[in-house]
Amino acid sequence: MAANMRFPLLCALLASGGKAENNDPLPGLRRVVVLARHGNRAPNPQIEELCPTFWKEVFPKFGVAPAALSLVGMAENHENGVFLRHRYREFLPEGAYSYDGTFSFFSERVERNIVSTAVMARGMFPLGTGMKGFVEERPNVVPIATTQDGADVIMNCPRDGPCQRKLSHDKKAWVKANELGVYENHKEVFRAVSEACGYPLEPGKIKYKGKAKTLTWAAKAVMDAFTFSENEGLDPTMGGRINMTTIKAFHGVVESMVQGMNFGKPHQITYWAGDFIPTFLSLARVPLVEPVNKLHVFLNHRELIYAVAHMLGMPIAFPGQRPDSLPSGCSLVVEVYDHGVRIFFWAPSRPSHDMKGKYLREKLPMTDLYKHGVLLPTPAYGCAPGQVCPVESLAYSFVNWVSRTGTYVQLCNVSVEDTYFAKGEASLGVMEHWVQPEVLAARGVNLTRPSVKAMGLTASDAEALGFALAADDSEDSHLRGVAGGAGDAASFTVLGVAGFSMAMSLVTGVLGFAFGRQTARSPAAPAGEAPYVQLS
Repeated sequence: MAANMRFPLLCALLASGGKAENNDPLPGLRRVVVLARHGNRAPNPQIEELCPTFWKEVFPKFGVAPAALSLVGMAENHENGVFLRHRYREFLPEGAYSYDGTFSFFSERVERNIVSTAVMARGMFPLGTGMKGFVEERPNVVPIATTQDGADVIMNCPRDGPCQRKLSHDKKAWVKANELGVYENHKEVFRAVSEACGYPLEPGKIKYKGKAKTLTWAAKAVMDAFTFSENEGLDPTMGGRINMTTIKAFHGVVESMVQGMNFGKPHQITYWAGDFIPTFLSLARVPLVEPVNKLHVFLNHRELIYAVAHMLGMPIAFPGQRPDSLPSGCSLVVEVYDHGVRIFFWAPSRPSHDMKGKYLREKLPMTDLYKHGVLLPTPAYGCAPGQVCPVESLAYSFVNWVSRTGTYVQLCNVSVEDTYFAKGEASLGVMEHWVQPEVLAARGVNLTRPSVKAMGLTASDAEALGFALAADDSEDSHLRGVAGGAGDAASFTVLGVAGFSMAMSLVTGVLGFAFGRQTARSPAAPAGEAPYVQLS
């Protein structure tokens, strides 16, 4: 086989497994893994220079420091904690936080993420449920682990880990190729925002603290200010200086710029995901390494959820949100069972703009507006919404993706001698060794000839491994990659009801065999060969 072969996507549809029409947890729940996003927040400090009108008239009403979690953001994350406690009330132990490993909270190290995690824990463990004898209010003091400055390969690999240079290079390349054209095509929108803000949002005219900045960097900060203020119940129009129609047009343009700059090509999805997916899949595979751990919460910026969803084929479609857009305070919830996982997105409540504004002005408890939220059964490649699917299906999607782009270790030239980042070398191997091909062959698992071809194996390869080739020569259906669109329905090959779980493990095992035959890891696909991904 060629040293740089790339495996097309090949997954099968789970033809059996429990499904609860009301989406309640199923019997036999073993663990819950949550990847959450911080709640709404105040704009970044650069807004003082980039939009001085906003800074003067709107920002003070947030009542918090620049970039800090806002009152609405706290309520969103708090509601997530309340939701988890209620949904899993029969699975998780009652009462106080227990220091026995049952619960685990892990936050990216930025302050608003740590505060979001603390508020989320507060929703799960409210005042009055902690140990007696400390203080009268009986709080639960919940420990929160976090990342190390400059050494993050799990939560924020391209901004606080080994891929910072690669991210910077990709951003500069995108800006050079696209920014001026975007500005020329939407000049009137940028001029309207500039006039309302009192600052020229034009290429080549933007500086912050004496340093030249790109239009994309500045426009994102202003877009965020508009978005965060609207979500907070404040007035993003700055007293009517700009209308909502122009704000929405500006948002559409800038969001497309940011998505193209951060996620425009497949390899960018790879380094944003870092080592999170192998970590998550290890937590989601039965038998559990630490079965006492029932709830594992990760909390981060939106980029990690976005990358994970696209890499594993989870459409991002929240009610009332722009397609492919993650609301603040949302989370990805994965339920782990003996025979696989069920996947959900969760989003906080959506009180009216006027009601949030009223609570903010009158300093009423914002949590009173956040009581419901919405739970959305979510498909993935190889996983139907609401059904349990083998974790090997998700593992295959990951291994397939990085076989096309290279791992973040390869993309970012991470030295395996570096003790900070050497664990990243396990991004493929951690799943390849789960099931050995010889074991599966001994169980009599069959493959079709098109399936063997799709995985980059020859018939001789398969026979050498001991696999019997089924007579069915019909074309296998393959999942389309992310370039097909976030909302595309995936098609799958049904390899048989009884043998599905083994078949999915087979895919992972064969990949391990294939990679093992190579004297060195496959390099990333040349830029010209990798499918271009436009996610805006």
